Amino acid sequence: MVQAPGAGGEPAEKLFAFTTRSRLKGPWFFPHMLYATLRVRRQLKATGDVVRWASIIASPTEFWTISVWKSRHDMQEFMRSGAHDDIMWFFSKWLRSFWLMRWRPGPEEVGELKGLRMGRPEPAYQVTDGSKPEALEKALEHLPKLRAAMSVDGEVTYDTTVYARRRRAEVRGAGGGVVHIATSSRRSVEAYLALRDLEQEARGDPDYLKGVVGVSRPGQVYLLTVWSDRAGTRRMLQSPQVRKLSERFPGTWANEWLPENEFGHWDGLRLRRARARYSIQMPKAAMDLDRGAVVEELPTLSMPEKQPQPSQG
Repeated sequence: MVQAPGAGGEPAEKLFAFTTRSRLKGPWFFPHMLYATLRVRRQLKATGDVVRWASIIASPTEFWTISVWKSRHDMQEFMRSGAHDDIMWFFSKWLRSFWLMRWRPGPEEVGELKGLRMGRPEPAYQVTDGSKPEALEKALEHLPKLRAAMSVDGEVTYDTTVYARRRRAEVRGAGGGVVHIATSSRRSVEAYLALRDLEQEARGDPDYLKGVVGVSRPGQVYLLTVWSDRAGTRRMLQSPQVRKLSERFPGTWANEWLPENEFGHWDGLRLRRARARYSIQMPKAAMDLDRGAVVEELPTLSMPEKQPQPSQG
C-alpha cells in the first residue's frame, strides 16, 4: 500500500529507517549489552527526532535496534552522542560482528506501525547524468568533483554526491522486509512462534538471504528479513501466510524497505558489491569488526574477495 499524499496534495514526508545488529562474542557479555541496550532505550525515549523505534533481543548473543527518522542528520547526531556514542567504543571488546543498514521505506505495506503508516512511494533521486546549462558547465570546468555531484538542475545535495550514488548502487536491487506484531503480553510466545514459522517459510524463496525474529518487550515481536532481490520481499508481504497472520493478529504491520547504505556485515554477509568508505564516522573499535569476515557468495550480487584476518595483538 502506497503512503497517501499529505494534506493539500503535498508529497508524503520522507522517512529513513535504520537497523543495527550486534552479535556478541559470547553469552557472558549479555549483562553488559543488556545494560547498554537499556541506556540506548532511555536515550531514544528522550529524543524528539525519532518517529518510531524498537530495541530487540533475538537471543542471548544477538541484539537489534530498528528506528525510523525524518532525516539522516537526526539519526547520525543520535549515534554520535549520549549513551550510543559511549557504547560504540566497547564494540571490539564485546562483539563478534556488527551490521548497520540505512533503508528507505517502500510502497508495499500492510497495516500500521503503532498508529502510523510508514509506506512511501519509490524514492525519486535527482538526475545527475546529462548536460547542464552552458554557463554552469563553463563555471564548473575546473571543478570536476562539484560538477559530478550536481544534478542537471544545478542542485547539490547529499543524494546527488558521487559517494551517495555509489553506496546506493552497491546495494541496489536488494530488499528488506520487516514484520511487527503488537498483541497482548500473554500471546507473546504465540506471536513469536508465528513469526518464526513465517521466517522458516521464507527460507524456501530463492531470493531469501537472512532473517531474525526477536522480542522488544512483552507483546511486541519483530521479524526482519533481507533479500538479494526486492521481489522476494514483496512475495513474502503479499503471501497468504502474511494475510493469515494479519487476521490472526489484528495488530500486524509489515513494510518493504529499500537499502541505501550498508556498514559492517551480518555474520559474514554483505549486500554491498564493493568496499567503500563509511558514511557515518565510526570509532575505530567499531570499524575493526568489519575486517576479516567470511563473505557469503550471493547469486545475484558480486561480492568482494575475502579480506585477511586482523592480527590478535
